[in-house]
Amino acid sequence: MDSQWPTADSRPVSRLGASTVELDDNVAVYDDVGQLLILLNSSAASVWALCDGSTTAQAIVEALAAAHPDHADVIGEDVRQTLRKLAELGLVSDMTGTDGAAAPGVAGS
Repeated sequence: MDSQWPTADSRPVSRLGASTVELDDNVAVYDDVGQLLILLNSSAASVWALCDGSTTAQAIVEALAAAHPDHADVIGEDVRQTLRKLAELGLVSDMTGTDGAAAPGVAGS
């Protein structure tokens, strides 16, 4: 995976077929293909919810910074780290390619 990912223009998309269940303030994500179950805290769950393939990484940062202005100074890096970790786990890929295919060097491509 490219160590510079995600860029501001990256459009992260959650893995097709991954299912989620809300558990109090957390979200459990299950990927049947990769046989993976992961529990996301509320911050990571907010990032996950915006991984729709059309919202850019920068727009995710801006949305979360607007919702949590007291933490706006750290949200950018937190979002990037969360997206990288989700990509490493194969749960998120990048839809930045014009043909809708995941960009090279990102999980799921």
